[in-house]
Amino acid sequence: MVRKPNLRGSYVNRVLEKFALVYVLDGSGTFTDWNGQSHAVSAGAVIQMPPGRKHSVVHKADGRWLEAWITLSSRFAQALIDLGSINEEQPVLWPGVDTSLITQFDDIRTQLRELPDRDLPDALVSAHQLLAAIHRADRRRGSIDPQTEMIERSTALLGRDLNERLDIGRIAAGLELSYERFRKLFRQRMGVSPGEYRIRRRIDQARSMLIQQRLSNKEIAYALGYADPFTFSKQFKRFVGMSPTAFRKRV
Repeated sequence: MVRKPNLRGSYVNRVLEKFALVYVLDGSGTFTDWNGQSHAVSAGAVIQMPPGRKHSVVHKADGRWLEAWITLSSRFAQALIDLGSINEEQPVLWPGVDTSLITQFDDIRTQLRELPDRDLPDALVSAHQLLAAIHRADRRRGSIDPQTEMIERSTALLGRDLNERLDIGRIAAGLELSYERFRKLFRQRMGVSPGEYRIRRRIDQARSMLIQQRLSNKEIAYALGYADPFTFSKQFKRFVGMSPTAFRKRV
């Protein structure tokens, strides 16, 4: 996960040697494709960036932009194009913010980084499954229903101000739902409770800070509103499978 607090993370007229997929988890901005067409993008968008094609991504300088991304070699990407998993003429897909997709992005990044060359076909299968899931979710959004709109509003609220305590009951009331009804609908659509979704977003932010910023575990813990570094480390290990220190060394 990468959070971009200012415009330095934007890029204009960039050309990549690899195929890139960028999953926008928070914030908003503009993607200009290789045909010069501009697309407004925000949380829930997946941007496809084929190699050798000029494009630009400029996000708002409000500190909210958070993305997950993977890059695939041209040969790897061509195999997925041949399978019909990648449509180069559809620059932006809209699967919505989905925790299962975030997990798949992370898993594929790990596979591509750690698997020996002989096992890369396994990563190809995983990438194919990810793209198929993105396209299925994109098709489902062809006709947005009120429940989907409600879930998107709530995920946006749950992903903000991660260092502060949040009353999920107030979010439910703002959506004119009881707490139990909201929790049930949210879990049905997202696969996790609203509280766990917020924890996952806090952990995503922690991973981004561990990768990009030279902060101690203690500084990150307090910046994200944890009572102490021990509580932060325990929760991080529960969701990531390793301590913050081990994660920092690994990346």
